Amino acid sequence: MTEPRGFPTPWLVVEKAESFCVEDAVGLAVAWTYFSDDAAARAARGLMTRDEAHRIAKAVAMIPEMRTIIRTLQDGLSEAEASEG
Repeated sequence: MTEPRGFPTPWLVVEKAESFCVEDAVGLAVAWTYFSDDAAARAARGLMTRDEAHRIAKAVAMIPEMRTIIRTLQDGLSEAEASEG
């Protein structure tokens, strides 16, 4: 069985031609969001606007940071519960 891949932080949003690529710290693509500035092309191909695609790419790039924050909060709650009990 293969080992799961890691995606080292930080994750960065890089604009490409009609897309945004979320890349990990070594440049490996984690996710892509595609857009078009042409309304007809967006409708025909189901693409997002540039702003929508950028907003989603930024949200994806924040996932590792948010996981760290959530873990820290969970650890703090566990410690607080343990000290109360």
